[in-house]
Amino acid sequence: MRVALINTNRYVEPPTIPVGLEYLLAPLERAGHEARILDLAFSVDPEAELARFLEDEKPAVVGFTFRNIDTALYQGNISFLEDTARLFETARSCTGAPLFVGGAATACSGEALRARLGADHMVRGPGEVAFPRALDALAAGRELPRVIDGWAAGIVGDIVHTRGAFDYARYLAGGNPAGLEFRKGCEWGCAYCVERRRPMLTRDIDAVVAEAGRLAELGVSMIFMCDCEVNHDLERTTEFLEALAREELPLAWSGYFKPVPFGDRLAQAVAASGCSSLTLAVTSAELSDEAGPYTEEDVSTFLATCRDRGIKAAVDIIVGMPGESQSSVERAVDFMEGCGATTVGVASQVRLYETIPVTEEAAYFSGQLLGAVEDNPSRLMPVFFAGIDTSWLEPRLSRSGIFTLAGAERKVNYQVVSESDS
Repeated sequence: MRVALINTNRYVEPPTIPVGLEYLLAPLERAGHEARILDLAFSVDPEAELARFLEDEKPAVVGFTFRNIDTALYQGNISFLEDTARLFETARSCTGAPLFVGGAATACSGEALRARLGADHMVRGPGEVAFPRALDALAAGRELPRVIDGWAAGIVGDIVHTRGAFDYARYLAGGNPAGLEFRKGCEWGCAYCVERRRPMLTRDIDAVVAEAGRLAELGVSMIFMCDCEVNHDLERTTEFLEALAREELPLAWSGYFKPVPFGDRLAQAVAASGCSSLTLAVTSAELSDEAGPYTEEDVSTFLATCRDRGIKAAVDIIVGMPGESQSSVERAVDFMEGCGATTVGVASQVRLYETIPVTEEAAYFSGQLLGAVEDNPSRLMPVFFAGIDTSWLEPRLSRSGIFTLAGAERKVNYQVVSESDS
């Protein structure tokens, strides 16, 4: 079956190689399907380009990846929903082939997002098993659900993805990284996160290391680990990074971490495998909670261990969760000022989605909601919870050069950390 795979992500600050589509190619080939890719990231007329592509290729199925509903930041928020919906309208006018949607945005909404885009089917979660199975079902004339559970289908852990299906030179210009994935899923239950409580699906270490080698051959110099947090499983993560270090590839990498679990052996493997910088993700509410998943001491130990190993560490902190006091935020800010991080990014508005518990919690504080609050039950249009008075917070943060407000600049942490060295 001929399958068209469409990258819809046109937000290029920075440009992001659509690794999710690249991870579909080998499974589709194994299943006997023929994939054709259209990358709209740099297109000046995406609808016209899509129409020409579909008319030329005449696919039996069209699969779209949808990375983000919007930029998820209150300041300067940009929504991608309408532009992406127009691409589905264009495809519908050009072909009678079934339209599928997958990608990270499907974690934010299920049926409501599928219906708004006009997709026939949505794959939520990993697609490398679920999508080929769906194509086989279509070929056999079997009925498919509108929303397909990719998490239940799982992944193919032993595949060495060949990569290079996109114009890497254009994506990597300026030192941008290529994504690499060791595991999917997250066991943590963070109320604000769309990736919470997903099954942990881990790839074979040899396959991931071989893929890293392939990226080096393609001219990649920096990798971003796409795992929710790199250090979910202390033993397996350490084994993977030690295997990566043994290859001595000319690659630097970055990724997100939680304060625990962590330790000197993992930090040694992180440094030896080429980690140039990392980001530690925390919330002021969790830091203040005596029964929380980590403590201030955990954070201090994590950052001190990184310094000892020469690893630059940025911190992302969310402040002002529903019901959190100003004193909790004040204490966290004071702590962060002296914690030894390279930079600290502070988010004081939390993007609300229909799939996360904080959205229901925030409903009890309606006076602190910002954005498209009315007639938007699925939260597809941006809605934020603002639990802290920024007229107090912003002057406090301005007293130290370590802090930046999330969204104040369109930069990601590896860029901020690099600039801190210059």
